[in-house]
Amino acid sequence: MNGTTAAAVREGDELVITPRTPLPRGKAFTVKVTYTADPTGIRHRDDAIEDYGWIPTPDGTVLYPQPDGAKMIFPSNDHPSRRAPVTFHVTTPAGLTAVANGRLTDRAELPGGRVKWTYDSEQPVATQLVQLAIGRFTSVESTGPHGLPIRDVVPDDLVAPTAPYRALTAEHLAWLEDRLGPYPFDRYGLLVGDTDLGVALETQTLSLVPKADLLGDRVSAERNQVHELAHQWTGDSVGISTWSDLWLSEGHARFYERLYSEEHGGAGFEEAMRTAYASHDQWRHDYGAPAEPTEPNLFKRMRYDGSALVLYALREKVGDATFRKIERAWVSTYRGRSARTRDYVDLASKTAGQDLGGFLHPWLYGAKTPAMPNHPDWTVDPVQG
Repeated sequence: MNGTTAAAVREGDELVITPRTPLPRGKAFTVKVTYTADPTGIRHRDDAIEDYGWIPTPDGTVLYPQPDGAKMIFPSNDHPSRRAPVTFHVTTPAGLTAVANGRLTDRAELPGGRVKWTYDSEQPVATQLVQLAIGRFTSVESTGPHGLPIRDVVPDDLVAPTAPYRALTAEHLAWLEDRLGPYPFDRYGLLVGDTDLGVALETQTLSLVPKADLLGDRVSAERNQVHELAHQWTGDSVGISTWSDLWLSEGHARFYERLYSEEHGGAGFEEAMRTAYASHDQWRHDYGAPAEPTEPNLFKRMRYDGSALVLYALREKVGDATFRKIERAWVSTYRGRSARTRDYVDLASKTAGQDLGGFLHPWLYGAKTPAMPNHPDWTVDPVQG
């Protein structure tokens, strides 16, 4: 600490460091930790995210730090509300490339053919959204709306097969900007994961998308691409304060994913929401209400379609024009910050010019699903067990 050796012990997931002398209150200090991590998959209790931490690929690794796997990778304050600027220095063997969030600021050749790569996250990033991948990659550069740099990082043998779907990113950006306002970061791109783990992840400015997502049918591919891109606004730029606020992240991403898909040849959005509504009481029973998850059920269906249903109900309540104003106000007001469920309720009420707390609270909490505005014929299936 501050250049002096300090005592350190591990207590479970905590690294407890005791400086030799007390730290002055309110003053900055520097901690340097040297340690070794084993880059192998870590089994997670939630089967929605089967592995996390270091995920092996045929020639390297990609990272799945969500929800709390960053501690497998580097010492950190691993909480969704905590974000910080990050500089990555990664040394790779000859022939391998390192990639991370943000911008490549330096590439230095070292003795023996090794290469040291330096990346700057550019904006503060939460630990669950960090990405650091190593492998035989090709970097494919293009341009999005307003000259936004787009950088896709693709395993060499997947560049051509994934090109048709990767080329749609600029269109996806324009579509989301029309609904949510300007893209909140300095660049974007897709990291194609050469892994059988079928989970995409909204790692900041560089969404991790499994190769299978970009090799199947167009409707499914675009749904997944738009989902992870929508997260850059809601989940990455507007972060969550606690895991109980996860519905704000996953619900928004699923809402826009389904809305985009309907407009581009996919399944009807209203029908999907009607199906979710029919199951909502059962999901509340099994997984907790949208804003009341339990740890084993954090990433179950309630946080996806079940939470998108809350936003759908709000749109039915206030109308599409007011809902769009709420959404744009949400991402602009809390850009670069973490927010809570009550922040969304308060902002929605202020923007709509009416108190929406009494409407939204039953949708977010409790065991029973309220009636859906404008759809008196919609019914909820009885809870089983």
